[in-house]
Amino acid sequence: MKVKICGIRTIEAAIAAVEAGADFLGFNFVPTSRRRIEVDIARQIAKEVKEKIYIVGVFQNQDIEKIEDIVEYVGLGFVQLHGDESPAYVEQVKTKVIKVFNSKTINTMSRYSDCMYLLDRDKQGEGEMIDLEKARVTAKKFSLFLAGGLTPENVKDAIEKVRPYAVDVASGVETNGEQDLEKIKLFIERAKVL
Repeated sequence: MKVKICGIRTIEAAIAAVEAGADFLGFNFVPTSRRRIEVDIARQIAKEVKEKIYIVGVFQNQDIEKIEDIVEYVGLGFVQLHGDESPAYVEQVKTKVIKVFNSKTINTMSRYSDCMYLLDRDKQGEGEMIDLEKARVTAKKFSLFLAGGLTPENVKDAIEKVRPYAVDVASGVETNGEQDLEKIKLFIERAKVL
């Protein structure tokens, strides 16, 4: 099972995730996000760990040229698109793409090609966990990252039910809004059992 730890903001969290066996680290470049990281800090962290892990940049309805500048500067291997980016927009991105969908947009997934797919809650970081039965059916058709409401306590059960390509977590490994190194390790350990 592949694991992505998202919302990385410190070198300590990045190293803890790498050492615990994560496969992807996510850096959030969405200007309005509380998990947003400065480009220079992301670059410093990426330099320390990128030989050991895939680095993902999270964006939302941002200018493609700006995205490509950050990809180059930080050394991103993937771009994760969280907005209402069209298939034509996705095709213009030169880096590998993970496109995010939710229960309202899940029916549009087949319009997007040559990308990976992430299934999240309707409102990122809030509300009920994604419907696991719907996610299971979707994971049979698409290379799926499962996100939205995952925690160290429920990740094993979610994986068993859905059988996604990967699991993705941000708020589920935080304590009081800060990344919790023990929760990161526990999440990865439990996800990697399967």
